[in-house]
Amino acid sequence: MNTNQFIPYTYNVKDIDWAGLKAVGISKEQLEADGSLDQLLQGKESKIIPLKLCTPVISLTMDATLKLVSGDGNKPILEINGLRQEETPKK
Repeated sequence: MNTNQFIPYTYNVKDIDWAGLKAVGISKEQLEADGSLDQLLQGKESKIIPLKLCTPVISLTMDATLKLVSGDGNKPILEINGLRQEETPKK
């Protein structure tokens, strides 16, 4: 995480539901390792990252960008923007 005092953060890392995100396959360590966490805390969109989201009923693999947005009670929630692959023209 960036310790530069000149970059203001929009969100506090302590307000993020890390247990909930880890339960679906997104870890704080993963976001720190690729540099996305600082961007997210600043309210910016991440670079494109590969995701594998798992719940008891689905497993989803995709490339996406992430962004923190204000949810209920201004608690940050993670917005996932999946990337669309170009469709192949029909013959």
